[in-house]
Amino acid sequence: MLLIVLFTGILGQILLKIEANQLVPLLPEIDSLGKFLLVVFSFLKNFKILLVLFLYGLGFLTWIFILTKFELSYVFPMLVIIYPLVMFFSWIFLKEDITTLRVLGTLIIVIGIILVAKS
Repeated sequence: MLLIVLFTGILGQILLKIEANQLVPLLPEIDSLGKFLLVVFSFLKNFKILLVLFLYGLGFLTWIFILTKFELSYVFPMLVIIYPLVMFFSWIFLKEDITTLRVLGTLIIVIGIILVAKS
């Protein structure tokens, strides 16, 4: 079940980034509530944005199920694997530049959360 949460979160982030890069240049300047709502409704007509919402929803519902079965302090640290996986898939699919400093920082976060989980 945790793999579903991880998969939906990672895939959702990658798809959202791809769509954000394509949609943002098309957006009007948002200077009123009306324009904001137009942008929101235009996003909701986009299939990939709807897919992202579906993935997040599926991950959310799966997470609720996990929380009914396990202690939060036990399962939440397991989500730390999302950080390096999102970085890896961003490098693969989005061609993002992953610097040594970014990798080191991510490893520090992962190690820190592992230490907190073990304490």
